[in-house]
Amino acid sequence: MVTTFYPPYNFGGDGIFVQRLARDLVAAGHHVEVVHCADAWRVTAGRGAPEPVVQDADDGVVVHRLKSSLGPLSPLLTQQSGRPFLKRAKIERVLARGFDVVNFHNISLVGGPGVLRMGSATKLFSLHEHWWVCPTHILWKYTDELCTQPDCTRCTLAHRTPPQLWRRARGWMARCLAAVDLVLAPSEFTAERHRAWMRQHGLAERLVVVPEYSPPLSPAEARPSDLPERYFLYVGRLTRQKGLFRLLDAFARREYPLVVVGTGAAEPALRARNAANVRLVGAVPRERLAAYYANAEALVVPSVCAETFGLIATEALSCGTPVVSTRCGGPEDVVSPEVGFLYDGEEELLARLDELWNDPALGKRLGESGIALYRDRYTPELYLERYLEAVGRRRPSTAQ
Repeated sequence: MVTTFYPPYNFGGDGIFVQRLARDLVAAGHHVEVVHCADAWRVTAGRGAPEPVVQDADDGVVVHRLKSSLGPLSPLLTQQSGRPFLKRAKIERVLARGFDVVNFHNISLVGGPGVLRMGSATKLFSLHEHWWVCPTHILWKYTDELCTQPDCTRCTLAHRTPPQLWRRARGWMARCLAAVDLVLAPSEFTAERHRAWMRQHGLAERLVVVPEYSPPLSPAEARPSDLPERYFLYVGRLTRQKGLFRLLDAFARREYPLVVVGTGAAEPALRARNAANVRLVGAVPRERLAAYYANAEALVVPSVCAETFGLIATEALSCGTPVVSTRCGGPEDVVSPEVGFLYDGEEELLARLDELWNDPALGKRLGESGIALYRDRYTPELYLERYLEAVGRRRPSTAQ
């Protein structure tokens, strides 16, 4: 596994997912090693953040944490060059050890497109964000809407992302992607964005949709004392692109309690609103999170950016909780009328919330269907089966 983040040097869900997959593969009898860039965590966390505490995990996964004497300069050089640069020799030494499979994940700061040309094993590239087709990673346009007509220069300036001149070398990017045997996409939305890029640049299609998974959550018997009797729930990072400010605007028009789980850059601004019916509880350990899902009327996913999958949606389904989501990409694959609602705009959101609040039996029916859907599509066992099937695929003959 080659990836930018890996716990405890981790941000977002991609590092957690790689760790889960690595551990599940080890449990299934495979040998797994992970290469990641610890310096990238420092760049993202900022100078004031304390160094993560590394605890030896007895999980059988061999972890190579790349640290350069130049510290944050190493991932910054990768971000600007699109190549492993200072990390190349270390990555090459690991990959030269005769692996059967190399699975690239979030490669943005560990090696850029250039790292895909390294290694001689069967090579997979798992998409955890839209980084390949979007320099801001999330297809969230500077106009505060989902991107349908790219205007990358203005977007990078608006999001304060350093411009990457190598993105203009589309032929070189295509040659890097051609070195991969198979691309794994977690949803049809994510797959289609990348298929379009491949078609535009003359690449034979080598992409398959393998929905991600979440381990089942077991609700604790005791209901947390800080929860209202009835409430709606948000779980995730507290950032503007997650649609939280729009969500609070909607809840200002109702008295329904909203419990917000998570931390992030937008937390001070959200707390400053001091909304009487909104409770920000901060980070919640995974072992306690199940109770927050299980006791909620529904999970609300208000994202205005493009989500590659819908991990929190599958977590909610595993607990028997309906999901109400914007049409934001990945969750559209997960949320059907049998388990929840997709909505456009505040009025439709409020109408769906009203339905669930006024008809508890509706929420119960959706929740029961959600559990069945989770067991049918999103368990670790099913993912591992699909993943290993993908590993066995070979490059199409037209791409040899």
